[in-house]
Amino acid sequence: MVAVNTALAQMVCTRICHDLGGPAGALSGALELVEGVQDDAMEVARDAARIIDRRIRFFRAAIGGGGGDCRIGDLAQAAEGLTLGRRATTDLTALPAGILVPAALSQVLLLAMWTAIDSLPKGGAVRLGGDARLGISVWPDGPAAAWPVSLASALAGDEVPLTARGLAVPLLVAVAKQNGVRLDLLLGGATGPAPLLLTGTKHS
Repeated sequence: MVAVNTALAQMVCTRICHDLGGPAGALSGALELVEGVQDDAMEVARDAARIIDRRIRFFRAAIGGGGGDCRIGDLAQAAEGLTLGRRATTDLTALPAGILVPAALSQVLLLAMWTAIDSLPKGGAVRLGGDARLGISVWPDGPAAAWPVSLASALAGDEVPLTARGLAVPLLVAVAKQNGVRLDLLLGGATGPAPLLLTGTKHS
């Protein structure tokens, strides 16, 4: 598999998010304060600013080193940075309400959700199930939903191409290894892609 320098990727992402986060947040706040203008152009500008702000927040959390222990709802909110503006949602109904995801697992979970969102070319839902102790499963569910071929190859330790569009998979595998998180593709059902199981090993 292509070696990914996760420390370098995290530092670059942190710097970019730091430099862009302030102006994006200011723009979003300024547009929300504009009163009396409700035309279509202003609404498009507000939506675009909100998406930019949320995406910067997502990449800062997913690539820029992550954070501490997180409630699952907070991670789903972070994932809105990628689902906003797309025909995609996050479904947490198969998870216990308000579960706490350990820090080592939370960053990997965000990267798995990114991979699942990219696996929904015609929209759909990223579904999560399980629990933090035994493992959390992630899978894309929608028309034409399919994990990228590179995911199975990367999990098997094979060489995968490192491209801008396919960045989520090598980052997912590299950060999982760094954080002591095991990744397993389970048996798939007849109606969609196999769930990807994330199991913490460092702190189990």
